[in-house]
Amino acid sequence: ALRIDRHPNFFNLNKLRGPTHVYVAVDKEDIVGCICVSDQQVFVNRKEKAFYYISDFKVAHSHRNQGIGLQLTNEVVKYLDSQEADLAFLNVSHGNKRPFVFFSNRGTYPDFQNIGTFTTFQYLGSKRGPSKSIALKKADKATPEILDFLNGFYSNYNLATVVTEEKLANSDIYILKRNNSLEAVLVLIDTMKMKQNVVLKMPLHLKLAVGLINFFGGLFKLSKLPEENDPISMLYIQYLGLKSFDKQLISNLISFAKQCAYKKSYSFVSITAHENDPMLKALPKFIRFKFCSVGMLVSMKQSQDLMKRIMEEKVYRDYSIV
Repeated sequence: ALRIDRHPNFFNLNKLRGPTHVYVAVDKEDIVGCICVSDQQVFVNRKEKAFYYISDFKVAHSHRNQGIGLQLTNEVVKYLDSQEADLAFLNVSHGNKRPFVFFSNRGTYPDFQNIGTFTTFQYLGSKRGPSKSIALKKADKATPEILDFLNGFYSNYNLATVVTEEKLANSDIYILKRNNSLEAVLVLIDTMKMKQNVVLKMPLHLKLAVGLINFFGGLFKLSKLPEENDPISMLYIQYLGLKSFDKQLISNLISFAKQCAYKKSYSFVSITAHENDPMLKALPKFIRFKFCSVGMLVSMKQSQDLMKRIMEEKVYRDYSIV
């Protein structure tokens, strides 16, 4: 069981997602529900398109089944109408069916459609680096060359956010060059100042497993796993761009990120991939946990051909879906 905290400022993560409208439900002086919608620019069929990411949909247990969730989603729909929006997206934890009640059978508005499963892999930090030495260099800032490289790579993915200098402002950027040409870019970001996932409880078998890993982790130079009431310290692979698909290079880049996590005392390094992403089969399988979520997309203008093209090709959403 996890508790998601947004300390010290709830809005910091939203700012990274893009200009965000936050709606709250209030009972006297208490906030009992909220929902957010962030304006973004994404790639669709290799062109930039306006996109709206719906997140943080919550209603307090004490105020559920009172129509508050419907009121909140109605406010988002009004906003989407005012913007003449087309594409809107939300991400739902696998097995959580409750949000679907609010985003289907809405009469004049089309239903959200399932566009597949996103799997977030959490790799345990390790002192051991890549099996093959790679000459990664840390960049001082997001140069036009780096931005062009990342956008060139992610333009091949539908729904990938257009990468800007602002989005990389608090990230660590590592580049790999060969013959003075970029071969790969790895971007790591720490969101602990924006969001913390706190472990509330674990079943007995998981407690035992965590205890064993932490006991032997010192011998094998592995990061320490969180225990109950601890926040999960995590680095996110915000972007991983390649000049050409290379399974061994992908594995080495993940190993480098795991090594960064270990050196900086993070438990995990995390990366997310859609079920149609060829990257999925190239990711290492050793010592990883996974979290699955479902992507839900709607075309407010009922552009069925556009929806079909999006679902037939590769899809990408960055760490903020987690």
